[in-house]
Amino acid sequence: MVFAAAAFQFLLEGLAPLTLMALRREPFSDYGLTRRNVGWSLALGFAFALCYDLVISWHAGAALWVPLQRQPAFRMSVAAGFPLGVAGLMVTAFTWGFLEGFFGIYFARKVNMMIGHSGCGWLAPGVLAFATFNGGVHLLVGQGLEGFLTSFASGYAIAVIPAVTGNAWGGTLVQSLTNAVGRL
Repeated sequence: MVFAAAAFQFLLEGLAPLTLMALRREPFSDYGLTRRNVGWSLALGFAFALCYDLVISWHAGAALWVPLQRQPAFRMSVAAGFPLGVAGLMVTAFTWGFLEGFFGIYFARKVNMMIGHSGCGWLAPGVLAFATFNGGVHLLVGQGLEGFLTSFASGYAIAVIPAVTGNAWGGTLVQSLTNAVGRL
């Protein structure tokens, strides 16, 4: 089930960007996945994830620090035991962490390109567009105002890191550390 869910999620957020990148021969470096400024990007990503998890923990009244713990694929992987569980955890982290974070980075860059913006800055149009999109999706799936706000915040953090550092690794780190965060 983990692999089936990951395949479905890949079809939703991975297939189109990766296919378009392959057809257009766009390297990942065009999206900020480079070594330049990686330290600054990861530090900012960790700081945003820490703030996000602190606020979510405060609101929940409990320490919520385990990334992806509320993700059903995570729980299924843990239940599967060794070695399938380890493979499932890797697929879960890649799909709902890296790939989902990369989708936001891709989305923001394409919005900026469409309107002729450099994509730099704390209020770059692509950053705000992805944050709003991310919040809106979670609102539409029934998570209410709280889901909108938390998803807007994580979407903003994911997309703003490459906009201010020129490096996207921190954006994928934010997604990996904040997605479906659960109790210790």
